[in-house]
Amino acid sequence: MAEACVKLDQSPDIVSLDPQLLSDVLNDIERIGEMTGSQAKSKEIVTGLQQRINAVTDACSAVSLRPSVFCIEWVDPIMCAGHWIPEMIEMAGGLDAFGDKTRGSFVIDWEDVKKADPDKIILMPCGFGVSRALKDLESLQERDGWSSLKAVQNQEVYVIDAGSYTSRSGPRLVIGLEMLAEIIHPELNAGLIPENSVLRLYT
Repeated sequence: MAEACVKLDQSPDIVSLDPQLLSDVLNDIERIGEMTGSQAKSKEIVTGLQQRINAVTDACSAVSLRPSVFCIEWVDPIMCAGHWIPEMIEMAGGLDAFGDKTRGSFVIDWEDVKKADPDKIILMPCGFGVSRALKDLESLQERDGWSSLKAVQNQEVYVIDAGSYTSRSGPRLVIGLEMLAEIIHPELNAGLIPENSVLRLYT
């Protein structure tokens, strides 16, 4: 990006965005608003997003049971989702089985997955929609012990549209949070999942 800008007639300001948490994403929206003279609009957007975040956290804050959740960002090798996802799982009333709010995605040993035996598994390959993500499911199903996992036995395996709602920083991450909240605590959150964005697997 910087090399391309050198060829321009005027030298533009280069803004580097590298959010780790959902709050960082909101701060980046306001930051861009300030740099583009759109402060009022960016504050309006952030206020609306924060209200939706608060609605999820308020609904899930007092839950007595927090299911363990394994969010798979890649299948070969197996990688757990990082960055804002562990925080979103916590906000949505779950316990991230492997993810860490302080780091990005990282490789997980399959034996550790079997030992953890998560309550729910969410397949969210980076940048992929539901139909493309389903192509990676076979790789998981062929792994030793897959069918014996608690999440599989209890039909708590989900494939989501990660490309639209969880992989990229931006306002739609709040929709991703709402989706996770309904997956993790459907008894508290209903009607939050956009059509065709989540597939629950029964086999």
